[in-house]
Amino acid sequence: MAGQMKCSGIIQSWLSLTVLALLSLLSSCKKEDDIPQDDNIQVSQWLYDWMKDVYFWNDKLPDAVNIEEKTDPEAFFYELLYDEEDKWSYITDDWKSMEAELSGTPVSMGYSPAFGLFSGTSRVFIVTEYVYPGSPAHNAGLKRGDIILTINGENMDTSNYYDLYSQSSYTAGLGVYANNTITLSGKTITMTAASFQADPLIFDSVYAIADRKIGYMVYTEFITGENDQYLATLDRIFDRYKSIGISDVIIDLRYNPGGEIDASGHLASALAPYSVVSSSSIFVTFLYNKDLQAYIKKKEGPESENLIYKFPANSHNMDFSRVYFLTTSFSASASELLIVGLRPYMDVVVVGESTYGKYTGMWVIYDFDEPPAHNWAILPIVLKYANSLGYTDFKNGLEPDIALEDNLFQAKPFGDTEDPILSAALEDITGLSLKSARSMEKPGYMRLDKGKDRLRRNIFIPGKIQQGVLSSH
Repeated sequence: MAGQMKCSGIIQSWLSLTVLALLSLLSSCKKEDDIPQDDNIQVSQWLYDWMKDVYFWNDKLPDAVNIEEKTDPEAFFYELLYDEEDKWSYITDDWKSMEAELSGTPVSMGYSPAFGLFSGTSRVFIVTEYVYPGSPAHNAGLKRGDIILTINGENMDTSNYYDLYSQSSYTAGLGVYANNTITLSGKTITMTAASFQADPLIFDSVYAIADRKIGYMVYTEFITGENDQYLATLDRIFDRYKSIGISDVIIDLRYNPGGEIDASGHLASALAPYSVVSSSSIFVTFLYNKDLQAYIKKKEGPESENLIYKFPANSHNMDFSRVYFLTTSFSASASELLIVGLRPYMDVVVVGESTYGKYTGMWVIYDFDEPPAHNWAILPIVLKYANSLGYTDFKNGLEPDIALEDNLFQAKPFGDTEDPILSAALEDITGLSLKSARSMEKPGYMRLDKGKDRLRRNIFIPGKIQQGVLSSH
């Protein structure tokens, strides 16, 4: 009916939420015929209403906003953020593409880039952190540690590098590092983006050293996958470890920016002592803004799974008493949650660099109406987490027990015992001295960071929550 208001009110049934379709706490109202679907002012109103209700720092938002002036939703969203603490909240006008990327079926080249800026210049290069098996980059021959200096013959600089990198097809000119400089090697690799299964467990191995059998795995992101397919990969690995009789395990999180808490919880429940998992002990607790905290407590009680996340049952539990994690300053969010969540229950040894320092979580919020009026999504910080002892607010990251710098310019293939950080963990486990690559100087450069990179350093929190109205709009 023309001009009729369509509103979703309080729904009394429980809403079970799957990957990234996380929750809806508000009602949404719109005059379908009076407001065009592409009206950015309506999008600005939509995101402002959500931020008032669920944003962790909602007490820092302005009390009144002239929405009629907010014709750029992205700019308006970033206006609202509490810059003193929030470096992670994100907005996109292409929810469908993000959904595919964050669920582990991206359309991409399939490699993880570390963008570097040469000191004193605007010249940018890429060092490859890792390559997904079966991806276009892997099939083209790109390897961990490879350096990209040009794309389609064009030098990268601070004004063009991300646009060049983000193209759907290109030829990369590779570089070689020597004598504290990087020069073109004359080798090129051509890649075309494609959809592929980005299973985050990209490598695993077993070492038999002295009287120890040591499992090692490289885990790049906390993603459950469609129908939990990537959790099933972890299960198969741990079943194999159990059949072999693994005594120790090393989890490589050096380039893991975070992801879904359900993936972190599943991995934790495979590693933790059996008594911890079988008793459903507290993994982490959640704290929201004042209004939302009170709302959840009132509606669901103080033991709500939206307030307390317990170790999930896991029939593949290894009953370890000790675990090793390899980290860098880019190990963030769900990686850090895994470490701090396990610390009260077992011996956790961190090897490498201090982690990023990310103790908050976000929800993914898009237009839940059918059909949706727009393709925007906001990913605001809605909570911070603490472990069962109340430990949180580690703004400077988690310090390693064994400190070593990760140097991508001397990157070894995953599993190579000459990798200095892996070697240090193996030496601590076995008490033996192992050969590792000698440390070499890195060229003078700084690491660049894009908004989408910051987005990936997040914990995406699913849950079950009653849908309703927290405020009138």
